[in-house]
Amino acid sequence: MFKKLILCIFFVSTLLSDTFQNINIEGLSSKRVLSATQDSSGFVWIGTDEGLNRFDGYLNKTYRSNVYKENTLSGNRIWISYIDRNNTLWIGTDRGICYYNENEDEFTRIETRSKPLHITEDESSVYFTTTSKGVVQVSKETKEISFYQFDPLDPFSLSSSRFSDLQTNPIAKDKDYLWVGTTNGLNQVNIKTGQIKRFYSGKTDLVKADSISSVLVTQGGLYIGTTKGLTFLGSDQNENIKDITDKNVVALFEIKEANLVAAVLSDEIQLLEGFKVVKTINIEKPFTSMIDLKTGQYLFTSKSHKETLLLTIENKIINYTRSTVPIKPSCLFIDLEGGIWLTGNKGLLRAGNTTNPVSVIEGKPIKPGRFSKTKNGLFVLREKQVYKYSKNSQEIKVTDLIKTADNEKLYVSEDNDMFIYDKAVEKIDKKGNKELIIKFKKPIGTIFSKGDNLFISFKHSGLVYHNLKTNKTTDYRKNRLLSRNLPTGATSFHLEGNKLWLGNDESGLYELDVTNIESPKLVQHHTYNKTNPKSFSSSSVSCITNHSGLLFIGTSGDGFFIYDKKDFTKLSLQDGLPSNNIISFAGSSDSTIWVLTNAGVSLVDWANTNVSNIGPEEGLGVYLKDQNSLYNIKEGSVLVASPSGVQEVDANKLYTNEYEATMAIESIELIDRQNKKHTISKTNVKSTHTTPIIKINLTAPSIYKAKNTTFSYYVENYHTDWVENGTRRYIELQGLKAGEHKVKIKSYNNDGYESKNTAELNFQIIPPWWETWWAYLSYTIIMASGVFYYIKYQTKAQQKAAEDKRKEEELEEARQFQLDMLPRETPNYLDLDISAAIQTASEVGGDYYDYFPQEDKKSLYVVVGDATGHGMTAGMMVSITKAGLYGIPSIPPNEIATRLNRVIKAIDLGLNRMAFNMARFWEDKVEFTSAAMPPAYHYRAKTKDVDEILLGGLPLGSIKDETFSLEEFSFEKGDSLIFISDGLPEATNKENEMLGYEAVFECVKSNGEKNAESQKQALLDLGSSWLGDLQNQDDITIVVVKKTISLD
Repeated sequence: MFKKLILCIFFVSTLLSDTFQNINIEGLSSKRVLSATQDSSGFVWIGTDEGLNRFDGYLNKTYRSNVYKENTLSGNRIWISYIDRNNTLWIGTDRGICYYNENEDEFTRIETRSKPLHITEDESSVYFTTTSKGVVQVSKETKEISFYQFDPLDPFSLSSSRFSDLQTNPIAKDKDYLWVGTTNGLNQVNIKTGQIKRFYSGKTDLVKADSISSVLVTQGGLYIGTTKGLTFLGSDQNENIKDITDKNVVALFEIKEANLVAAVLSDEIQLLEGFKVVKTINIEKPFTSMIDLKTGQYLFTSKSHKETLLLTIENKIINYTRSTVPIKPSCLFIDLEGGIWLTGNKGLLRAGNTTNPVSVIEGKPIKPGRFSKTKNGLFVLREKQVYKYSKNSQEIKVTDLIKTADNEKLYVSEDNDMFIYDKAVEKIDKKGNKELIIKFKKPIGTIFSKGDNLFISFKHSGLVYHNLKTNKTTDYRKNRLLSRNLPTGATSFHLEGNKLWLGNDESGLYELDVTNIESPKLVQHHTYNKTNPKSFSSSSVSCITNHSGLLFIGTSGDGFFIYDKKDFTKLSLQDGLPSNNIISFAGSSDSTIWVLTNAGVSLVDWANTNVSNIGPEEGLGVYLKDQNSLYNIKEGSVLVASPSGVQEVDANKLYTNEYEATMAIESIELIDRQNKKHTISKTNVKSTHTTPIIKINLTAPSIYKAKNTTFSYYVENYHTDWVENGTRRYIELQGLKAGEHKVKIKSYNNDGYESKNTAELNFQIIPPWWETWWAYLSYTIIMASGVFYYIKYQTKAQQKAAEDKRKEEELEEARQFQLDMLPRETPNYLDLDISAAIQTASEVGGDYYDYFPQEDKKSLYVVVGDATGHGMTAGMMVSITKAGLYGIPSIPPNEIATRLNRVIKAIDLGLNRMAFNMARFWEDKVEFTSAAMPPAYHYRAKTKDVDEILLGGLPLGSIKDETFSLEEFSFEKGDSLIFISDGLPEATNKENEMLGYEAVFECVKSNGEKNAESQKQALLDLGSSWLGDLQNQDDITIVVVKKTISLD
């Protein structure tokens, strides 16, 4: 911690105005911050003009006032946020005081009816001053409240109940006394007896004015600051009162390390030793706050301006430095990690204590494709010349001017041969001369050279080999037998002896034998092998390099692999990499390698699986995503090619986060069987069978790289080892046996440092009532009773079986009766293609359909009905309907419905009714009526649209004089009319969901062009797929009539 503070103070004393960075907290209630503090667990509490916020470095939680809930804040403007010595949070709002209950995550209000202004504490109590209600004393233990106020009838009451924002610290504790400076006099309060003694100017020398600005008690004595001067009374109160100054005193601060007091006046700071002034510092603007930086340094600030003064006292030598901060600070504090916070009207700023391992070597631009690396340096083609960055990080010119186009790329081999290429490959020398090697019609993707060998890759096209010595070219693409074993291009190459490794961004990794380089042989195309966990498991290779005798293969999306000539070992996000997309490698020491990913640079110790990540938080800027972007200049340092120049990353400057966070349980939720969450208290956690999941929300408050904090947990007497939870900030427990349990939780920061504590939670699993001891006793009694009643039951069971058999026979008889009512033949005229089916339910329903051809063959009636009830009752209704329709005259369907309604009503079958649809088909039209049936669907072939035909009306047999409407529409070739019963749209699946009419509509529309049989089958299949293995609950009836094209 000392090291962290020194670093922090270095920032304050040198670059104070430039060191602070904005802290952007998602969900912050307001950017106007009025107060802020940090508790001992690491939570930062931020009071704004629109509520209170609790920030753990990762998530923010907002608390607001609710007039209808007593356990919320009393107001939303948070003027005071204060943590006392017992780690209790105290809040001051416009309406009063609140204190926080951590276990219940709620607040208790203390009504003052006046805005709190100042706060101080002692061992047992917290004291608040207010604008007009005097001093409020709250017991820390009992929360008992006492008021000290002015009473005009009581000369032993407070001299005034009023305090002002212009006062800095008008209240101070001195043993059994409380010194209280009001806007009208000074008071000495005996806390034990409650007696108060008043002091007024003109009546005592202790105060020089009645408006008290500041009161300070030290070991040396009492300081009273007023608008007209400062007085001092030694700790031996028999001493004479000393006048120090007649100037307006703004604030008083104790500098404990040097036994000094800083008296801030309007235009100067007087440093006092007792009542003697030992140093005077002239200031332009007064300061109202001071923070002790704990290392002999004190920072003075003010809410009204940005100027600061840093006071340094070392070996009794006093120095000071003036500077500014970016905002007018409403509050300033040092967090547990050594960072300095500023808050104000424009939000929050923090000066951290981390070192920056990244520096820019050159500000000269680097373009994509115009740089290359070897073991000897990083080569850059810029301004038609090649430059090199070598081990000393300095840029040197390698070539004279080169005639080159903007689209040409640079490649430098390990033999230091330099090439430029686009549609041709040209070799260049140090004087800038170019030698044409080979030329193509298409742009080249990548080239690779070693010795006399030059490999040329074309994206999605294949590979070409060229011998630089003999100038002979072998185009692998032209040999079909050869090219089918090679990738269609290569993103990366590695040649080692007679073994060539190729990486492709779509087909993965290839190992070739190039003993005969003009006819290479495929050794192995490395792909995932389920039986070998050490196999290569990626299809996208981005880069390949050799380091310390091992082959490193980077991938796009799968991390990287290390090949030891036998097995592949994978490292990925799970091992600490910031991204699984690997861009480039650069060797470091024998056991470490630099890895460039989409999320930054990592130094990886693969032997110990230790990863150090450098990203934007460490100062890493934008970089070029190329396999040549990393170049190792020395052990622990690497160059990164960037659009704006070269960045150097020095691992020796990496900040090691040694902060040990406090592991805490943020909240507890029980999740019920409907997946609803119920927040409960942390002190009484009980899970029942109705809420089988306990969700424990985790936090380990920290500011630096909080998102990289990981967690592990252990349930006693259940787990054998700690369970890694990763960065997930909650755990869910379920399936545990009934009884008492305890879970332990730890956290680890981004550098692996364990939390300083282990959070523990006791919880109880309550068994369901049927698994309790009294339930098992009941089971025993029931089983004993069951034996007694067994014989009696057997007799009744036999009787019931006989009755069930009788009902089953009756049901089958009803089913057969229903089927006998259906037509035996399908009419075949008017060019109508007709297909119909009834899919009966488990309990026979009342569905029915029929055809009534006319003798003149000019029209055809089609009827679909659904009788209420089941079994023989429904069968009776179907019989009456069929009889009533037999021999019907050639009249419109609605008139037939009216007649049939009167017949059924006259017979009076009680509550039984018949719903039905009837259509009369002519050569080119249809007449349609309906009585409370589901809609019919008219598919129009010309437009491929579907009309839903739904007419109003009651079922047959409801009202004697009921009339029914008639709808007439054209029916052209290719059109279809589909009748259904409600058994299809109201079919209910296992999730208790109905199929619905919309699904039927869509099925009719998508199958309308098919013949009648296919349309019918499509609807039956729709119902079957919806029901699964369930039996349909009601009869499903489907009749499809389609107008076909006449063969004539």
